Amino acid sequence: MGLVLPPDLASYSGIISVILLFVDGLLFGVAIKKAIVSAILLVVAFALTTYVGLSIPYLSSSDIITHVSNIFVSFYAHLGAIFVTYPIFFLIGLAIGLWKG
Repeated sequence: MGLVLPPDLASYSGIISVILLFVDGLLFGVAIKKAIVSAILLVVAFALTTYVGLSIPYLSSSDIITHVSNIFVSFYAHLGAIFVTYPIFFLIGLAIGLWKG
C-alpha cells in the first residue's frame, strides 16, 4: 500500500511516509497519555463512589478486566502489518507524544 501522490511528489513518497508515521506516533502518544490520566481519574472516581457507598449496578471488576483484555487481544491481532513498516519513526513519535503531551 503506497501513498497516492501527484507525479511531482512521487519521488518523495518514502520521506512523506516517514513524516506521516512520525506524526501518527506523536498523536498516538498524546492520546495515550491523556487516556492514562483519564483512566487514573476514573479509578479515583470509582474509589470515591465506593467510599461514599454508591455502586454501579451490573458492573463488576472481573467484567471490566475481561472486556479490556478482549480489546487488547483484538488490537494486537490487527497491529502486525502496521509495525512492520517504519517502526522506528512511529515509536519515536509515540515516545515524544507521551513525553511532551
